[in-house]
This record gives sequence, structure tokens and C-alpha cells, in this order.
Amino acid sequence: MCWAEPHSHREYSSIVVGGGPGGLGPLLWAAQHGLMESWLDQGVALIERTGRLGGTLGRYGINSDSLGGSYLECLASAGWPAAMHHLRRDPVTLEMQQYQTSYPPLPLVNQYMGRVGQAVADMFPGHANSALHLHTTAQSVHLLDDGRVAVVIHGAEERPRTLVARSAVIALGGRQHWRDEMAAPGLKFVDCDTRHLLASNELLTHDGLAQADEIIRNAAGRSIVIVGGAHSAYAAAWALLQLPAAASLANGQIVILQRRPPRIFYPDSAAAIADSYPFEQGDICVRTKRVNRMGGIRGHGRDIWRQIARKPNVSPESRVAVLALQDFSTSQLRETMAEAALVVPCLGYRSATMPIFDSTGQQLTLRADINGDAVDGDCHLLAADGMPLHNIFGIGLGSGFRPTQAMGCEPNFRGQANSLWMYQNDIGAVIYREIQGLADARQTAAAVAA
Repeated sequence: MCWAEPHSHREYSSIVVGGGPGGLGPLLWAAQHGLMESWLDQGVALIERTGRLGGTLGRYGINSDSLGGSYLECLASAGWPAAMHHLRRDPVTLEMQQYQTSYPPLPLVNQYMGRVGQAVADMFPGHANSALHLHTTAQSVHLLDDGRVAVVIHGAEERPRTLVARSAVIALGGRQHWRDEMAAPGLKFVDCDTRHLLASNELLTHDGLAQADEIIRNAAGRSIVIVGGAHSAYAAAWALLQLPAAASLANGQIVILQRRPPRIFYPDSAAAIADSYPFEQGDICVRTKRVNRMGGIRGHGRDIWRQIARKPNVSPESRVAVLALQDFSTSQLRETMAEAALVVPCLGYRSATMPIFDSTGQQLTLRADINGDAVDGDCHLLAADGMPLHNIFGIGLGSGFRPTQAMGCEPNFRGQANSLWMYQNDIGAVIYREIQGLADARQTAAAVAA
């Protein structure tokens, strides 16, 4: 692929592609530790295709599965820049504080993250070596012979431009990969004949929930089939039950098809025991002592699971039936989905990708392109053969980052970390330190050469 020469001789420390919660994570980690302004002095180019930083969580009509305090914690850090102290008094922050120990609605979280994003954006004009590019799309990344990276961007101007940096952070968000998944041996979802199909990321939007309400209203006794057994599946069940049309659902009309029972979050082992929830020592986070801290269902998904499971002090929910997916033959599953009024795949996320070319112009196939983990333990993007790209990092939903126990992970957890708190803390720290390590190595090499 041909690309333009750099539009200027400026070299950035890093180019961050994506200004959502993932892309802001390393910057907010640096802000908490008094390092953000020095990093901006080194040179950061932030590329965001929309007109704001902070992401697009407002399009979802459900609550967060993170406590409000997780979003607010960064504001209280000792190193927080004085120029961003106004966030502590912002009316949206004060509203978020009402959810300190509960789960805020995502539209409110979106407002708050927009305020945080604007505060970050306001820092850029005071640092001449950095640049913020809104309404700009990153089209491709190119590895240069000298070890730097070039990112081709296209904004309102007619011609693409090229930025050069010592490293790049890719934070494009997640994509659902259910189309590639086998619902059963020999049966892909895309090959199933369904009346209506809304993947969880579509269903849980305001428009998706309105569409689902109409479908349920006209279901005429047909099942609503949710395929998956993790947070998205139970969050989808909860959201469907809040719709006006759900009042007419019969017992078991919503069906969750899962391969294994979900893990459930509890604040401590005593709470799990009181709920008659079976757990092992390896399910307890070594740092916080929470049960299934990383892998457990939280929020309203957890609430509906407790109702379905008829746990203490909740009203039993009989409109949802939970069945084992493996108990269905291929023909039975095909028939079940064909007869359903609505099918909702909830099979998780993988990282969205963009074209990356090596120094010869050959496009690389990434691990994420083949539905594998996008990054290694140091957040380096991985090529399809498992080789890490030493100066390109990935962060955000679906990246596949596997936290260590030192980060507050239960020993039995084998999944990926999709946590805004971790983006702004442990994962953000990993990326910041790796980027600074590259800068230190470059300075050392230059000193030796001199």
C-alpha cells in the first residue's frame, strides 16, 4: 500500500489511535501519577474519528457493570493535574457520585467520560509537541526501517497525511465475532434461518431495545433465544425483561442457551456463602479477596441470575429458562433458532483492527484478525504467528489482555480483562512504561552512537 511522506519533520513519542475509554487509559494513568504533562511535552498525537473524546457508551440503554466509584477514583489521585481539578466539581461528576457504590446508567457514564475526555483535550494546546486530531480517521500503520512507525490519517482535508512516532497505541474498541462462531458442529450462526436476529451489542442500544419490544409484542408465544452464558447474555435477559411488552411473556419464553454456568461476582467469601454460591479458593482475588473479581457477572446481569437461580431475598424470575447448549443436536438447535421470535448471540468481543504493514509494504495478519488475543502480557500487538510488534500496543474491549494475580485477579480466571478501571490503572501503567522504555532505549542508543 502506498502512503504519503510525513507531512512534517515532527516525531511524536506515541500516536494514540482512538479516544474512547481504552485510548484514554494510559493518559489517565499518567495523569494520576503526575506524568501526563511531561508525556505531552515529549509528544503525543491523539487520533479520534468523532468530534469528542470519551467514547460512545451513551448509545446503550442499560447500566454499567462497574461501580460508579471505579470511574471517579482517578479524580482523587495526588498527581491529578491542576488544570483538570475542575472535574471534581463538575455537575455530572456530582451526579455520578450518587452511584459511588452502585451501577450508573451508561448514558450518565457517557456524559461523565465526555467531561473527562474534554479535560484531556484541553491539555493539548498547552503542549506544542502534542497534537489532537478530531474528526480524523487513522487508515493504516506502517513499520519503518529505522524502528519508528508511521500512521496515515485522513481528516477534513482532501489528502491523507502521515504522522511518525516511536510507538503507536491502537484502541479501536471491540467487534463481535459471532458470525464466525459455530452454534453447533457444522452450523454457523450466519447459516441459521432466523425471523429476527440482534447481537447483544445491537440489542442493548436504545434503538435495539425498541425493536426488541416490538418483536416481543408480536411474538405470539414464540421463544426469545439468547445464546451465551456470560455477562452480555444475562444483561440482555435483564434488559428484555424491563421492556413494556415483557409483561406478557410466559414462563420460560426467554431461553438462555449456555455451554457452562456463569461465574458470579461477590464482594467477599462471606457474601458468597450466604448466597449458597459454591466457590473454590482459586476463585478469590488475592489482592482484594473478592470472589470472581475479574470473571464474575456483576450489576443487573448478576441481579437477574440471582432471580433465575431463586437466591435469597429476591423475587424468583420464571420467564427465563436456562438450558445447556450442548444438549441440543445440530438439527434441534437449527429448528429452535428458526422458530424463535428473536435470536440474540452473546458470544463476546474481539479487538477491532486496522491495516498494519511491515517495512517492505506487506500487510501483516494480526492475531486479532483470526479471532485470537490481540495482545501479549505487555500489551504489544501480536502478529498471527504470535510474534509481538515491539512498538505497537493494543488496549480496550476485546484486546485479550490477561491480567496477572498481582493486578488483582483470581487464580482461576482465564479470561481477558475488559475493565475501564484496569485501562486507567494496571493496563495503562503497562503501556506507559513500555513506551517510556522505548524512549530510554533510543536515548541510550543515540548517546552510544555519539
